[in-house]
Amino acid sequence: MPYAILRTTKLKTSGNIGGSERHNERSRDTPNADPLKVTDNDRFIGTENVGLEDIIRERIGDNGGKKVRQSKSAQHSPVLAIELLMTASPKYFRPSNSGQASYWQTDRLEIWVKQNKAWLEDTFGDKVVRAELHLDEVTPHIHAYLVPIDDKGHLNARYYLGGREKLREMQSSYATAMQPIGLERGIKGSRAQHERIKNYYESVDKLPDESLTREELLSQAADRQRQVQRRAEMEHTARSLAVQNEALLQENYRLKGRLNQVEKAQERSHELRLISLPEVALKLGMEVSDFDVNRWYSSAHSIELKGSQFRFAGEDDKGYGAVDLVMQVKECSFQDSLLWLERQLGTGAARAATIEKVNTAVAEVEATQFVPPVQSESAWPRVRDRLLKQTYLPSPLVDQLHEQGLMYADAQGHAVFIERDIAGEVAGAIQRDELGQDERIENSDEGAAFYVVTPDNALMQKPDRVVITDSPTEALAKLTLERTAQPAQRTQYQSLGGSRALEQAKGVSQVSIALSRSEAGERATQEVYRVIPWATSDLPDESHQAQLKAELDQLQVSMKRSQGQQTPERERRQRKERDQGFGM
Repeated sequence: MPYAILRTTKLKTSGNIGGSERHNERSRDTPNADPLKVTDNDRFIGTENVGLEDIIRERIGDNGGKKVRQSKSAQHSPVLAIELLMTASPKYFRPSNSGQASYWQTDRLEIWVKQNKAWLEDTFGDKVVRAELHLDEVTPHIHAYLVPIDDKGHLNARYYLGGREKLREMQSSYATAMQPIGLERGIKGSRAQHERIKNYYESVDKLPDESLTREELLSQAADRQRQVQRRAEMEHTARSLAVQNEALLQENYRLKGRLNQVEKAQERSHELRLISLPEVALKLGMEVSDFDVNRWYSSAHSIELKGSQFRFAGEDDKGYGAVDLVMQVKECSFQDSLLWLERQLGTGAARAATIEKVNTAVAEVEATQFVPPVQSESAWPRVRDRLLKQTYLPSPLVDQLHEQGLMYADAQGHAVFIERDIAGEVAGAIQRDELGQDERIENSDEGAAFYVVTPDNALMQKPDRVVITDSPTEALAKLTLERTAQPAQRTQYQSLGGSRALEQAKGVSQVSIALSRSEAGERATQEVYRVIPWATSDLPDESHQAQLKAELDQLQVSMKRSQGQQTPERERRQRKERDQGFGM
């Protein structure tokens, strides 16, 4: 498998920054670059008319109110920017012939650039002030400039490159982002020295010694081949050991967690013993049944005990814990119950019983409380690509919803669509798996639904119109189909959501039913009419996503007929232009 390659270098002075800029802009002699291909290079982040140092200084600003200390010595000067070089093994760009210099497969290059841009933006945001793709050398690569601002707004290179662990985190993050397109990271935990960009160039551009004879060159080639084979064998062994080591570390963490749980249980075991319900029942003057050890009797009561639960004979409701048992049998207050437990079972019994009661109450609340899935930024690029391929939605719309937190990926690689109640509060979610199947997450509020409002999704006022669809992706497809440059009204596109989600549309005069033509869609349509009898039908022939795909296919056919066969680069730019403005 080809490798993802990431190199870094620190830029501390104006000379460092200017030299790097001149090299990458080809304003000075660059022996390893083809001057006929310089125009193929593409700056995809940053402006063309502002100098790199000016951009960096502007991004640093007042440094969060902290003075930037300068030094005459470059060694003691602060790092003003970090230059990132990103590339991949030649085998990735040209799998059929990795040794063919200055050649690459266009489709592989495009998806690689897309993944790199997404990683830079997701990981560093606006701290990346410039990034450009170079296609005038042997293998495609990207130079990016990162201004190392930490969470406090201060210039702090150690925040990103401080020690081996920070470098390892950055390498792992980059490798994870490149994994969906078939690239692999180096051996995790390797003790190999980090290679600077300058040294990397020296190694890849080094020419053979032409003074050697043919026999000497062949001998060196044979030696090199043996070294390459030996290195491959060692890398394979090292990689296997690294995988085993990672598995052992995970198992170690799991065992430590289990040990911690056991220790806590041991600490509480004495208190827990004090509040066993059979012991409490015995102190209450009750006797155990000769036929059922869980059944306890007194002259006034018959109670069944199971663990921390109890139930009186002839009643369906259950009680929990020693405090409630004493309160109900003795018909006393909460405080009197605690006082009785302390007197009957000794010091600490009341405290233990109270803790158990609180824990039970918290557990009951947590069991019915909605908890959104944990977000995984590393899984998002893969989930995003799958969504775009399956749903035909415009990428700017997907990216905007992701930035707003209404759409993201969880650790299992599912797409998560956040549901909101009528007040705009997060109250539920829908998971979409790899096959495109939707499932509403447990404990999602019945009054919540996934919805977006155009033209301004942030405003929480009643919309002029509500469009009801089957699912989040159908809602977004309908939005895309109806989108205009200047909407005349505020329209809310929503999925069905919970059983009470239709209440969001009750006070709206214009309601469109845009559900799918299926048995489930027909049943849902009748339910909408029952709640909102003034709603109008706007059912698609099949689905909104199918209609969106048909329109895109027709657009592509029309473009090819009118313009003829186009280059992949031109098609990419036109797709980008078509997607512009598909947000809310």
